[in-house]
Amino acid sequence: MAAQIQAQHPEYWPETVRAMMVHSAEWTPAMLEELTATQSKRARYAMVRRFGYGVPSLERALASANNHVALFAQAEIQPFKRGGRKFNKCHYYTLPIPPNLLEGLGNERVELKVTLSYFIDPNPGLSANVDPQRYQSHGMRFDHQRRRETVARFKQRVNTAERPRGMRRPTFEGADPNWMLGEDSISAGSLHCDVWTGPAIDLLDRDTLCVKPVNGWWRNRASLEICNRKSRYALIVTLRALNPDVDIYTPIRTGIGLPVPVPIEIEV
Repeated sequence: MAAQIQAQHPEYWPETVRAMMVHSAEWTPAMLEELTATQSKRARYAMVRRFGYGVPSLERALASANNHVALFAQAEIQPFKRGGRKFNKCHYYTLPIPPNLLEGLGNERVELKVTLSYFIDPNPGLSANVDPQRYQSHGMRFDHQRRRETVARFKQRVNTAERPRGMRRPTFEGADPNWMLGEDSISAGSLHCDVWTGPAIDLLDRDTLCVKPVNGWWRNRASLEICNRKSRYALIVTLRALNPDVDIYTPIRTGIGLPVPVPIEIEV
């Protein structure tokens, strides 16, 4: 499957091919029944460790149906910077989903799926067995704007550099319960995938997504030359209407022409 994707899209990085394969996967009815039978997201993630993200599909990986719009981004990020060995950049993406489309769909149920893929340099020392941050050279996470959270507030929550000096992390609503796996499930590894399910109207004014670095041995234990390294990543976001008769592809294509998302780099 990876070879077929690479043959049709030689411009895609290995990080992207890997993301496409995982993102195209869907859980079987038996898998989904086990996942939804428990309300504990931690228990759900334990199930994902057992049977993965489902059965991949080459057709889904390569094409967007009328009710399934895919957005791709390939980018480089420098997680850390030499001065003081601090975090360096945070990327923000504005998802090109027209507000009038979400308003028109109203309570129609949709799925927002996000996959983030990158590679790390491992450090398989003794302490790495108990501390992921000692094993990985760096990590990345994605975060999504929450309900009733302005873009400015969202950036202040995920990025300390966005806060005025002396300002504490802003308070915000609890974790969004509509994510299948939740924030804790993406706390390890170098590939993160989760699915949000709910009424389309609940995504209104929530069109900002963030890719941010997290700690790793590049920052604290490596030479300054290594600390300054960049890392590539692939980000895939899809919006799918659960009703196959609902067309979301055409309104988006007509309204914005499906431009390639470009990250906005912000100091962290």
